[in-house]
Formats: sequence, structure tokens, C-alpha cells
Amino acid sequence: MKNLTKIAFAFLLLAGLMMNAQALKKGSVTYKLALTGNEEAAAMMGESTLTIHFDEKTQATEMNMMSGMMLMKTITPFGNVKDTKMAVEVMGMKYEITEAGEEALNNNNGIGNLENATDVTYDKKDVKEIVGFKCYKANVKMADGTSNAFYITEGIAPQTPIKETKIKLAGYPLEIITNTPQGEMTMTATSFAKELPKDCFVITGEGYTKVTMEEFKQQMSGGGM
Repeated sequence: MKNLTKIAFAFLLLAGLMMNAQALKKGSVTYKLALTGNEEAAAMMGESTLTIHFDEKTQATEMNMMSGMMLMKTITPFGNVKDTKMAVEVMGMKYEITEAGEEALNNNNGIGNLENATDVTYDKKDVKEIVGFKCYKANVKMADGTSNAFYITEGIAPQTPIKETKIKLAGYPLEIITNTPQGEMTMTATSFAKELPKDCFVITGEGYTKVTMEEFKQQMSGGGM
């Protein structure tokens, strides 16, 4: 369960690698998640998706892993990470994580994080169409010498980075391929909607146990599961 939690946080961090541009400024993108190079972790993750809802003030991510056995939602106001709200449902247990913002980012430092990027180059000849948008490739070089691939579109306004970075992308990623300790992770968009779902920026439902991030990690590592 601890490794699965790391995978989930890694994908959530990838969801925050955005900046502003003149294009569509609100919408919902759903991605299919894939992990290769680590059969055990891939099997544990199972069929998984990530949906990002955004407007000019807020981003919400909804993670669905293991065909619904693990659900995770984060809501982050741009420019105010400390007010991030986070809820997790796993194996029948429901947690609302307090003070999730900074803890969540610190837990994932270096996993697909543009904070550690040193250079970006664009290849506008390497193009593909993803959910109706023309995308081209951005190669991002990391401080450890590895490179990650982003297929970006300028048709959707990228969001403000959750953490300030020296390297910024020229468009919104609709496919991300990055190397992590758990294997090669790929996020590929499967749908885009211009209209936001009702209540996408609030945590709904009852029965959540409030815990700190540290208490949650202890639960996931075996202390309470």
C-alpha cells in the first residue's frame, strides 16, 4: 500500500506542472494512467485515471486507482498551496488530510517535478492529435541527467505552477512521459470538457476521518491497514 500511495502522489504532482497562456481557461481533462518497467507496481495500480478540473482560480484533481478501490481528490487555490484540501478513500476507509498542501509537495520532491528541470527544448515537427487538440513535443532535461517528454497544446491555457520553477512549458500537457523510481509513468488525455462539473471544487460526502499527512502515511505503510 505504501508503494501505491507513492504512485498516486507522483501522478498528482504531474498534474501540477502548468502555467498561464491565452487560450481556454477552464475545463476538465481526464487522463489514462500507465506504468511500465515495474510489473508489480503496475499490477497493483491496475486500471487508473486522473481528472483535472480547472478555472483561473482553482485546480482540483480526482484520482481513481485500482478500478475505484483507491480514490483521491485534491483542491488547490492557485497561489495559496497551504489551503489545499485533500480526501482519500481506500479499502473502505475515508480520510480527510489536514494541512495537505506543503506536505504533499514535499513528499514528492523530484518525481516528475519541473522544480528540478534544467532545460526545455521543443520539437514542433513531432506532433500528434490528442482529444481534438494538436500537440507538439517538449523535451525537458532534469538535473539528474534524465529527460521527460511532454506533448503540449497551445489551445488550452496552462495553469499556474503549484511551486515556482525556472522552467515553464509553452502549452498545456495532454500527454506526459516521465521516469520515476516506480517505473516509466505515462499520462495520456482521453477526454476534454469545456464545462466544469457541479461541486468539482468541494469535497462531498460524509464519514471522513481527519488525519495529518504523517498519520495518513503511517496508515498506508501498514500501521492501520
